[in-house]
Amino acid sequence: MENKKSVKTALLLALSALSVLVIGGIGGYFLSLEINKLSDDERKVVEEYRVLRDEWLYGNEEEYLADYALSGLADGFAESGDDPYTFYTPTMEDQNLSVSHLGFGITTHPYDGGYYVTAVHDGPASGVLEEGDVLLGATRGREEYYSFQEHTIAENENFLSDEEHVTDAYVFTYSRNGEEGTALLRKSTYQEEIVHVLEEPQEDNGYTLSVQIRTFLGEPTQDLDQILSDYEGKRIDRLLLDLRGNTGGYVDECERMAKLFVRKGQLIDQLVDRDGNVLQETIQESDPKYSYPEYAILIDSNTASASETFALAMRAGTDCTLYGRTSYGKGVAQRIRTYSDGSTLRFTYAYVYGPEKENEDMYDEGSDEDDVLCIHGKGIVPDVVYDTDYVWLQSTPILSSSLSVSIANQMHVLNLLHLLPLEEEIPQSYQSNYHFHDALVDFSNYVSKKYQDETLLNIYQENGCVSLPIEQKVGKESFDLYLSYCDDLLEQAIHD
Repeated sequence: MENKKSVKTALLLALSALSVLVIGGIGGYFLSLEINKLSDDERKVVEEYRVLRDEWLYGNEEEYLADYALSGLADGFAESGDDPYTFYTPTMEDQNLSVSHLGFGITTHPYDGGYYVTAVHDGPASGVLEEGDVLLGATRGREEYYSFQEHTIAENENFLSDEEHVTDAYVFTYSRNGEEGTALLRKSTYQEEIVHVLEEPQEDNGYTLSVQIRTFLGEPTQDLDQILSDYEGKRIDRLLLDLRGNTGGYVDECERMAKLFVRKGQLIDQLVDRDGNVLQETIQESDPKYSYPEYAILIDSNTASASETFALAMRAGTDCTLYGRTSYGKGVAQRIRTYSDGSTLRFTYAYVYGPEKENEDMYDEGSDEDDVLCIHGKGIVPDVVYDTDYVWLQSTPILSSSLSVSIANQMHVLNLLHLLPLEEEIPQSYQSNYHFHDALVDFSNYVSKKYQDETLLNIYQENGCVSLPIEQKVGKESFDLYLSYCDDLLEQAIHD
């Protein structure tokens, strides 16, 4: 078995150098040519593929050869170009570009052994669960009650995603404002709520309408347009759009959204190929549908791609202030090539340039002759920078599964300690006299006092691994701080 795996690996390495020209990057083009019309290199790749398919001891195109070769060559080329956005998948569904899913209709985050509900979508949980509920456990079908707190995150995920129980009813126990309740849910198809009103305009918030845009997949422009139409005739002095955590989506969708607001004649974006040629330029050709006195946009280090393109267009084409942290910095666009068997290649084909605002000062872009900038690899620096980098607090450190705890998770605990109200000062880094164990002791002392629970002083399991309750409390304290900082930045932007 090991020998077969190593031979497969060798196959991938052999094909990844050139066969993209035949099988992946040009779609079906070379299939229409006779072999003698190919160049020497192209002919060599075709012949090598056919030899491996027909004569190789382990060759079987129907089982794995084509998919392995295509995936390997796409990954190989992407790695050589430092391009994580180019890849091949056996099906279009594997590209994860849909906002329709099978499940309970909620988005959750691990929280104190349970799951914090961060969003309720249009589906099974609508009207049953609310944002902020914490799922404690569930009874699946006729099985005994399953407590999330007594199991690891991996075990809980397996319980919730078990395909053998996809039709079973789950009776969840949840906590809401200190009181417990139950919710009976069955998995079914649901649509993500991708545009969400955070706060309605009123006198005490300066008549600011705050709206969260979670993705530029699906049809967020249509959803936002509907929300704004519903507020027509009501006083709105400021529109605040929250793009934190919005990792992007379709470029044409963010262009449509920008056209709702930016001035007539305003450049929205340019797509530029590797030779510097402008492939496409999008300009606002008419007056915007909506015009508010002021705009605000929230960004963070997870704001990426199409959401960055939209933010650049808004800061140049409206009276818009950006708040938060420097964005991710993805200024490239991808195309999709789908083959007859449903397999799909996504590949990067252009840089995305956005407009410079008047008197541009970001990265000294205003000093050059053109009026466009590309933030790829750099990100957008907001006009008002939020002091605390809090996005990392979303991560859920795994401490209890192994004696070996990753450096990243060790640093998570240390950095978390610096944000907690401890009585004693904590070193900025691990030192000869302050180790990971010392950080765990300080954390355990803090949470045992906070929750008046002396069992939290037990840092380790019998096998020497960090205890599950300590791991869960690290995750809870982290996410509580994350939510607090999120709310604080929102309030700062609303009342600025």
